[in-house]
Amino acid sequence: MTKRGRILAIFISLIFLLLSFSASWLISNYQLPETFSKIISSKTLILHQAKFSKKICNGIQCELCPHKCFLPNGARGKCRVRINSGGSLLTLNYSKPVAVHIDPIEKKPVYHLLPGSLVYSIATVGCNLKCKWCQNWQISQIYPEEAPEKLLTPINLKLLLNPITRQVSGKVNHKELSSLTPEQVVAYAIKSKCKSIAYTYSEPVIFYEYMYDTAKLAKEKGLKNVMVTAGYINPEPLRQLLKYMDIVKVDLKGFNEKFYSDYVGGDIERVKETLLVLKEEKVFFEIVNLIVPTLNDNEKDIHKMILWIKNNLGKNAPIFFSKFSPNYKLKNVPVTSLETLEKAREIAIKEGLNFVYIGNLSGHPGESTYCPKCKKILIKRHGYAILGDLLSPNHGKCPYCGTKIPGIWK
Repeated sequence: MTKRGRILAIFISLIFLLLSFSASWLISNYQLPETFSKIISSKTLILHQAKFSKKICNGIQCELCPHKCFLPNGARGKCRVRINSGGSLLTLNYSKPVAVHIDPIEKKPVYHLLPGSLVYSIATVGCNLKCKWCQNWQISQIYPEEAPEKLLTPINLKLLLNPITRQVSGKVNHKELSSLTPEQVVAYAIKSKCKSIAYTYSEPVIFYEYMYDTAKLAKEKGLKNVMVTAGYINPEPLRQLLKYMDIVKVDLKGFNEKFYSDYVGGDIERVKETLLVLKEEKVFFEIVNLIVPTLNDNEKDIHKMILWIKNNLGKNAPIFFSKFSPNYKLKNVPVTSLETLEKAREIAIKEGLNFVYIGNLSGHPGESTYCPKCKKILIKRHGYAILGDLLSPNHGKCPYCGTKIPGIWK
């Protein structure tokens, strides 16, 4: 390098140093225009200390998910619900669900946990991904301030016997509540005859603290815990949570980096890492792949995904290939064809996966569970209805050949 070039390089370095010093001084001495008190009203939200953060560069870095958002004072993460308030990371959705329902477990969809049982399902606002076809975008893509102040919440289920027909029906009683604590979730789940609690609908990673506290209490009361997630979470928070999870349903949205980046807003490698942690921690999981025509329905990518699951997660990992229906920002994309779904299932079975399902297609034979050894139907399904269950009475074993079927059956 010439003498003139060295002088220019030193000059440029000094300029950058001066700019960096000036920026640090401004951040240290002046509040950002959008501060915490101006953004929200503390009267409508429950503020709760968030886990997994560290202070850095006059701000906070959230370490819950792979985005690792840097938050100056008053700023929120991509999820909209985690905020730096005066140097402390807070959540804005603790004990503030926007959806609470009693569902059949098959609706999640989860097929290897207590077939035909009821699950108490909760969700708050927020998500750390931006799926362009999100079916629950009205709650996942809004701010906590936009959520209703009160919610009609199921508090118990009364079973009624018809004296003439002797048929049993259920009546769900509701109560309008402005918040729902972990203790209330567990109590209402039990009173509603539910055997499990599902953290679902939006993205439960985003209400991590609420889910964690609820799941811990639920475990103590003998309830099962079900996490329905896109799997976009860092390994350490996940490992801590898995102590209380019985089953995790992961949406593996595709097997192409560009698709994940353009249509999901994330990195597929982080989701694959989540699946590997689940296997390592020996927590049972099921995988759903929603096949979106023209976007993630490439046969080579589907085949590649199947081989990765087989080689890294094992042939007993249940997988659903589910039908896409136009929604949110993808209303111009057609419904997934039956041929595409059946082809994906055919490839997976041919490659040796034992439990391959077709989702969102009521009445299809691919809804049922088959013994991988003798091929007999063990659980016959039609939509959310269980028409026959030979696994629960036999402690998860095939009554024909004795093969043990992975799952939680009692």
